[in-house]
Amino acid sequence: MRTLYLTLLALLASAASAQQCSFVLVSSQTNSSGDTRTDSITYSFDGPNVAMLMHGRGNQPDVRLVFDPAAGAITQLHTINGMKGGFVFAMSEKRWPGMTYSQDTPTGGKVKYTGKEKVIQGHTCKEMKVSGSEYSGTAWVAEDIPLSMLRVFSYQSVGAGKSTTEADNLKAMGMNGLPLEMTLKSTTGKADVQLLVLDYQPTVDASLFNTEGHSTTFVEE
Repeated sequence: MRTLYLTLLALLASAASAQQCSFVLVSSQTNSSGDTRTDSITYSFDGPNVAMLMHGRGNQPDVRLVFDPAAGAITQLHTINGMKGGFVFAMSEKRWPGMTYSQDTPTGGKVKYTGKEKVIQGHTCKEMKVSGSEYSGTAWVAEDIPLSMLRVFSYQSVGAGKSTTEADNLKAMGMNGLPLEMTLKSTTGKADVQLLVLDYQPTVDASLFNTEGHSTTFVEE
């Protein structure tokens, strides 16, 4: 197992070396009663290095995660009552259950291009019908963005015992590429989902990678 993850770290450190972008992912879940919960995460990709800002809801603080495959480390940062703190974890299956998805390319599944196109935020997107064991829906996939939504989802599964259900469902659909708009309807009675990629920029948001002023503690396995 250790050999597998050392190999994955090497792949992560060398993959997508030229890829640079930043955007906001907005996720809305609507249950059968019509209640909707909306969450947003800001992402920045700098080659193999990735940073994400999970925007807190209500009184919850924002949390940042910085992934550094070359160092084999994930840094979690927060600011509470003006105090900048954080933790550093070694990349591992325990700390990042979705790690393998960050290198995975979806295959199989039931994907069908409808032939329809539309421009979203200046990007030409193709309509794709997707379906899996739990969801079916529509995705508008940008033709000019070399990033998969599966890779994006992989970074949300940080934490011991964290679920990879969302990434599992996406992989089962076999969808490639980054949809700027995606609507999924549950086939099992779960909440319906809408995903929006907003403010896509082909540049790195350096502020998301900045750890200056934070006092961090290394957490042992």
